Amino acid sequence: MKKFIIGVVAATAFFVCAIGQAAELRDDHPEFHIVQPGDTLWDISEAFLKSPWLWPEIWHVNEQVDNPHLIFPGDVLALVYIDGQPRITKTNRLPNGTIKLSPKVRELSRGQAITTIPLDAILPFLVSARVVSKEELQHAPYVLAGDEGRLANAQDNKVYVRGIIQPEVSKFAFYREGEVYIDPDTGEELGVEAIHLGAGVKIRSGDPSTIRIEKSVAEVLKGDRLWPTNDEQLRPYYFPHAPTSEVDATIISVYDGVVQIGQYDVVVINRGERDGIEIGHVLTVHQRGKEVEDPYAKDNKNVSDDGAMSRFFKSLVNAKDTVMLPEEEAGTLMIFRTFDKVSLGLVLKAQRPLHVLDKAKTPY
Repeated sequence: MKKFIIGVVAATAFFVCAIGQAAELRDDHPEFHIVQPGDTLWDISEAFLKSPWLWPEIWHVNEQVDNPHLIFPGDVLALVYIDGQPRITKTNRLPNGTIKLSPKVRELSRGQAITTIPLDAILPFLVSARVVSKEELQHAPYVLAGDEGRLANAQDNKVYVRGIIQPEVSKFAFYREGEVYIDPDTGEELGVEAIHLGAGVKIRSGDPSTIRIEKSVAEVLKGDRLWPTNDEQLRPYYFPHAPTSEVDATIISVYDGVVQIGQYDVVVINRGERDGIEIGHVLTVHQRGKEVEDPYAKDNKNVSDDGAMSRFFKSLVNAKDTVMLPEEEAGTLMIFRTFDKVSLGLVLKAQRPLHVLDKAKTPY
């Protein structure tokens, strides 16, 4: 499996981050930061900024240093002021004032740059996650049978496949139909989760074609579907940034089936590319309000109409014994994979347990 490294491109065009927001430094921000192995751009941004998603607003490209557009372990990041505005930039000057010399014999590649968010938390989803329509699922190639009559097939087994209409394609991934994603607000079907089972290579064309399973994470069964592998669709470089318009999304699913969602869990939201969702978008998660019983609702209904206060109590309950509590800000997630109608996000912070049907909104 080809390994994809999400390097941080520390330049490119500046995003217009959150609506009307300016990057504000933390009270305890450092003046310098020496990048360590294992650092992520999100970690560094959190160290400097109250709102880490505004990093593009404060980053300044220093063309006087090597690899100005990338951040590597060992780089020195300094807080400077340009035209009176705080900026963070790469520098050759260490905190004690000495000059850091870059070894010319060492050539740094994009693959050595620090990652935007923890790579090990999202790599399986970058490579294998797929959301498709029911029509796409129905028209995808499928496993007809296993070699030697096997019902369950694994690595190094051969399977016979029908429906391959692209003779030039030789590498495939195996999938099984999973959860159907439904928009809780509109009832619209947003897509079907395709559960990744493994990968294979075509060793004989025809009807059926013969595919050898090269890697399996689960047994491949009769009726499972195949898709050509398409690594080019992955975007390896991005900045964390806030949407430029109002996003009001809902968490509709969580991978691994956990009940309480926490840090580094991967969630699905009911907004996708058609809604303007981009890789790198940062959203604030709001815990949905619970409906609670008012212990005095019945008493309030029986108060007399004498006086403004009694009329106030009667208007509050309005013949209802329960009250909906307001939403509470509960965490932060970053979008790292988008599809037409849904997107995948990594929970970066959870101040309280999160749940399916919690809201994900533009941060302010």
